[in-house]
Amino acid sequence: MENKKLFPLDYFFILRPLILIPCWDFLLIGVYLAVGKSGFTRQISIPLLIYTFVMGGVYILNQIMDVRTDTINKKLFLLSGGYVTKKGAYIEMFLIWAVAIALSFRYNYTFVIFIVISLIMGVMYSVPPIKLKGKPVLDTLSNGIGYGMVNLAIGWLIFRPFEPAMLWHFLPYFLSISAVFINTTIVDMEGDKKAGDITTAVFLKEGASYIVSTVLMAGAIVVSILRKDLVCLIPAALSFPLFSYTSVYYFVKQEVSRNMTIASFRLPGVLFTIMTVILCPWYAVFLVVLIWIMRVYYKIRFDMTYPTLTGG
Repeated sequence: MENKKLFPLDYFFILRPLILIPCWDFLLIGVYLAVGKSGFTRQISIPLLIYTFVMGGVYILNQIMDVRTDTINKKLFLLSGGYVTKKGAYIEMFLIWAVAIALSFRYNYTFVIFIVISLIMGVMYSVPPIKLKGKPVLDTLSNGIGYGMVNLAIGWLIFRPFEPAMLWHFLPYFLSISAVFINTTIVDMEGDKKAGDITTAVFLKEGASYIVSTVLMAGAIVVSILRKDLVCLIPAALSFPLFSYTSVYYFVKQEVSRNMTIASFRLPGVLFTIMTVILCPWYAVFLVVLIWIMRVYYKIRFDMTYPTLTGG
């Protein structure tokens, strides 16, 4: 990881395509919730590109703001390691945001509003003095609302107008994503403390955080059953034993099971992706190609194997 010469693909991978996958998942699930079916059409392709640019820009901004934390936590080294310059990252961020906003005007005004809301929430999450990432509870709410409601709404609004009742459709997703996020803050507590970020886990401490995340995942199961929503029920129900285990383990051993906690927040994402592939079989081909490109890139660029099932 010593060669820091210009490598054009760095400017693609700084968008963090691996964590763009949940964004694509929930947009496609939002389409399914709106029309009762899913599949690739030209109507979906442009909104997918728009949201990729919005969230890709948000992830660039998050890395710019979190260079210190990322260095401590030893992750996201493209920017923190100097492979991409801050100036270059800012230029890319503003450029893709401008393209996303311009393209969004092809659709109804409510769609534009939700795109702007998503962008604003992304900025508020990372940028001081608001910096929701460093504020307990608000960090969890912003993730739950951002991915579990706004993200889904953008998919919904491609085919149907805004309806207050759609928020009831999105509730189990909000609960499950909030649960997942809390467990991510548990494993990042050390780096967040050193960086001065008071996340939900830093504020609640490990025990209470495990309890809250487990209760939220249980709530996702209950609401999914009431909604008869198998797309959310299956990931939530299959993930719940891991959430329960990590909670019990902490109270019995008085220590965090780091590996199992990481598994607890990774498993739901994998399961939601599988559910999305079932709804949209074409999506599987895209993901396989993307993962292959990522593995080739990281092997050639950094001589490392990434992504993996167990690695970062």
